[in-house]
Amino acid sequence: MEQSPLPEHIVELDFGVLTKGQFFSAVIDAATNLRWQLISVSENVIIFHASDPNPAFGETVTITIYNDKAVFTSRSVNEYYLNEQQNELNAALFKEALLKAEVRINESEKNKHPHAREKYGALIPSKTYVVTPVLIYLNILVFLAMVFSGISVFNPNNERLLQWGGNFRPLTTTGEWWRLFSFMFLHAGILHLLMNMFALAYIGMFLEPIMGRFRFISAYLLTGVCSGLMSLYMHSYTVGVGASGAIFGMYGVFLATLTTKYIEKTARKTQLRSIMLFVLYNLLAGTEGNVDNAAHIGGLISGIVVGYAFYPGLVKKHHIFWQLVVSAVLGVMVFFLTVNTLKALPNDIGVYDRKMKQFTVNETRALQVLKVDNTDPKEMILNKIQKQGIDLWQNDLKLLNDVKNLDIPAQMKERNLKLAQYCKLRIEQYNLFYKDVEGSGTDTAKIGEVNRQINLIISELIPNQ
Repeated sequence: MEQSPLPEHIVELDFGVLTKGQFFSAVIDAATNLRWQLISVSENVIIFHASDPNPAFGETVTITIYNDKAVFTSRSVNEYYLNEQQNELNAALFKEALLKAEVRINESEKNKHPHAREKYGALIPSKTYVVTPVLIYLNILVFLAMVFSGISVFNPNNERLLQWGGNFRPLTTTGEWWRLFSFMFLHAGILHLLMNMFALAYIGMFLEPIMGRFRFISAYLLTGVCSGLMSLYMHSYTVGVGASGAIFGMYGVFLATLTTKYIEKTARKTQLRSIMLFVLYNLLAGTEGNVDNAAHIGGLISGIVVGYAFYPGLVKKHHIFWQLVVSAVLGVMVFFLTVNTLKALPNDIGVYDRKMKQFTVNETRALQVLKVDNTDPKEMILNKIQKQGIDLWQNDLKLLNDVKNLDIPAQMKERNLKLAQYCKLRIEQYNLFYKDVEGSGTDTAKIGEVNRQINLIISELIPNQ
C-alpha cells in the first residue's frame, strides 16, 4: 500500500538588497525570533523544527540558499501529524519575521562595505554568532602583541612563550595555575595561529548558533582547561601553547550533540562523518612533529562530557538560570579536577628549584665568614667558621644528595656533580681556615691549591665569571 506524501508548502524567497551572507544571517535571526529550533546548518542549507517543541510533531523547515534566491520548504514531520494549513502559516510567519530581520541588518550594516560579511563572514559577529569571532580577535591580538614585543613570527622560543604564559608543569603546579587559561591564547608561530583560527571559525559557525553564547564560551574555557591538565599529565617539561585543545573540546561537544536526536537525522549522519574525519585526521597528524596530542585528546574527551551535560538544556530550551546552574556544576567539577591534578602531578623540577634556592641562601651566608673581622675574639671567629661556614656547606651537600634521584634533565645532574665537588672544596678550605685561626699551623701551599680548584669550578659553573 502506497503512503501519501507528507504535506508540505514551498515558496521562493528573494534576497532583496541583502548579500548572500547577510541573507543567511537574516534567516537565522528570523527563525530565532520565531523560537524555531535550529537542527542543522551548512553552507547553503539551514534546517529548523517549527510549531511544536516535541520533535515527533510539528514541521521541518528547510531553507536552501542559492546564489541569487532561496527556497523555503515546510513539511510535516510524519504521517500522524498532517497539517497543510500549518505549513502555509509557517511560510507567512517566516516571511514577516524575515522582513523585520532584513530591516535590522540593513540598519546595522549600512556603514559597512556591502560585501564585507560575504567575504569575511567568519570574522563578523551576528546575533547568533558572537563568541567565536571575539575569540578569534583575542587570539590574533595576543599574537600581534607577542610579535611587537620581539617574539619570532614563525618560530618563537620556549623561553619567550613561558614569559607570556605557556603551560609548563614546573610552573603551573607551583602556584601559577592561571597558565591553564593563558596558554589557550598563545601560538607558536603564525602558521599555528592560522590553522587554529580556521578550525575555530569552522566549528563555531556550526555550533554557536545551536548552543548559544553562554554555553559556547563555557564549554570552550572548561574544555581548554581540561586539555591543559591532560598536557601537564603527559608531559613533564613541554611548554604547551595554542587554542587547539579548546577547539578539540568544541568538536567533542559537537560529536556528543550529533549522537543525540537533537539534530535532524539526515544532517546528523553527514556532519558526524565530517567531524569524525576531521578529528581522526588531526589526531593522526599529531603523532608526527611537535604537536601536543595529549591536549587534543583531553579537550576532545572533556568536550564530549560537556556536550552531553548541556544536551537536556538544549532540548528543553532551559532559561539562562539553568544554563548558569549546569555551567556552575561543570565549573566546580573542573575546579576540583584541577586542584587534585596539580597536587598529584610529580614536579621534580619544582622540588629541585626549591632545594637550589635554599642552596643559594646557605652559600651566601657561608661566604660571609670569609669577611670576618680579625679583631673579633678567636672563639667567636672559630664558632662562625664552624656554624656559619662548615655546617652550611655540609647542609648544601645534603641538599645535592636529596635531588640526586629526581627526574631532571641530564645537564642539571651534571651541574649538581660539580656543585658537590665545589662544596667539598669549600669545606676543605674552611677547615684550613679554622686551623689557621686556631693556631694549629698554616699550610699555605695547600690553601693555594684548594683556592685554585675552587676558582676553576666556579669558571666552569659560570663561564663568563
